[in-house]
Amino acid sequence: MSSDSQQLEALLKGFADRAQNKTFLPANTTNNFLAIRPSGNPITAEGLAAMYDSDDLVIELSELVKIHRLEADSDWGFAAFTLKEAFRYKGDLNNDLSIFSLIFKKIDDT
Repeated sequence: MSSDSQQLEALLKGFADRAQNKTFLPANTTNNFLAIRPSGNPITAEGLAAMYDSDDLVIELSELVKIHRLEADSDWGFAAFTLKEAFRYKGDLNNDLSIFSLIFKKIDDT
């Protein structure tokens, strides 16, 4: 696996670790980052980090299940992967198996 692919895989693991999302997302996303939620509503990295910092949301499990596709090129990357997540939102338990697609941009060799 190339160094770029290893960097992308490390980013996926950081993204999957919801305990880090308050700091991970703002530190590892571009200013124009948007996540499109299952509801169809886009959210910024700061908004997503604030959501994970909310007392309404309690993460019980977030694990990387499978990387379906991982590509690294000279200045961009792509990943499709599945996360298993269990969380309580306002006390209601949610168990999700979610498929994500992320596009990466290399900035200053990172």
